[in-house]
Amino acid sequence: MGVEDDLLKALEQFNECHEKCHLELTEEINISELKIKQIHYLEIIGRRSTLTLGQFAEILEITKPSVTNIVNQLIKSGCVLKRQCDQDGRKYYIELSEKGEKIAVFKQLKYRRLVAKIIVSLSEPEIRTFVTLLQKIVNI
Repeated sequence: MGVEDDLLKALEQFNECHEKCHLELTEEINISELKIKQIHYLEIIGRRSTLTLGQFAEILEITKPSVTNIVNQLIKSGCVLKRQCDQDGRKYYIELSEKGEKIAVFKQLKYRRLVAKIIVSLSEPEIRTFVTLLQKIVNI
């Protein structure tokens, strides 16, 4: 077996570990019912402290009726809450529910889980070497 075969096998095993973290977290948070676009929308909502339906439509570059449809689907899935503005009854704010917050940071949680597995498997010098090698690969 050559170095290329060894690398291929190691990458396949690393990817399996990554996928296992992904699946475990998917089940824990129960996001399997959501589409990738919906998860992206939750990430956008999660990055803002306040967001109106109109602002969300501008960010997505779609019409207000289209964004209302998206938000209603996210409300139905239990990920988003909509509340009326106290000063202007025509304006609505959207915010993440507890479930929505977990999903919005899903990628970060998934990578943190993978990092935890790496930390228990490698020594600190090995981790530093691993980071250096990953940075070298990414910057190719």
